[in-house]
Amino acid sequence: MNNLGMSEENLAKLDRIIKSPHGIVLVTGPTGSGKSTTLYTILNEINSDDVNIVTIEDPVEYTLDGINQVNVNTKAGLTFASGLRSILRQDPDVVMIGEIRDDETAEIAVKAAITGHLVMSTLHTNDAPSSITRLIDMGIEPYLVATSISGIIAQRLVRTICPYCKTEYEATAYEKKILIGDKDKQLTLYKGEGCGYCNNTGDLGRCGVHEIMEITREHRDAINDTRDSNVYKDISIKNGMTTLGEECKKLVLEGVTTVTQLATITMLNEI
Repeated sequence: MNNLGMSEENLAKLDRIIKSPHGIVLVTGPTGSGKSTTLYTILNEINSDDVNIVTIEDPVEYTLDGINQVNVNTKAGLTFASGLRSILRQDPDVVMIGEIRDDETAEIAVKAAITGHLVMSTLHTNDAPSSITRLIDMGIEPYLVATSISGIIAQRLVRTICPYCKTEYEATAYEKKILIGDKDKQLTLYKGEGCGYCNNTGDLGRCGVHEIMEITREHRDAINDTRDSNVYKDISIKNGMTTLGEECKKLVLEGVTTVTQLATITMLNEI
């Protein structure tokens, strides 16, 4: 899983989450944020001869050895929900659902997790905590969400500075305030000037930014008490979660990406 580009701390969290014998693991983010790649990487990590893994996808993006992969076919009546029902009759250890798109799929996924299966899927939400309220909005009772959810990985992809034309500069007062909270302190940042390697864009390649939410007993109690995702976020931060914004700030300070890219994943006035 080192290829995911996660920090050591986040890798350790992810490793603990996927070692759970049952529960729901969600990967969330917008289209094109690398959710499928993360899911496939996790499946490869846990794949072994004694683990029965079945996926239902739309479409199957990569073929994985030793894993039974099923393509959604709506014309033939094979939806995520109907396919998931059929898969669960085979009593798999792990089920990967390409995406939880509707209330019915969400309900079946939660029931599967509660009855002893490890379920993995994706959602379209802005961050990890809001995935919980999304499931509740889809009609899942809060106590079922609290019982079933194991962990949530929110992620984004940001452009990385071209190493061939990378130059340093003194941060502006605004950038200093955003990144270190002190507009008067000296701070060196980096940017790409543009060259032939990057087609004069200053960017070359992308890297992942991750926010990993490990569900604790405190989370489960809060889910039963409130639908406020800010409460779940505060609990997560208290328990060591680094938000997408804070994770990206680290990359800016390390010279991997820019403040412009930071602005694509978080409201700068909220940092």
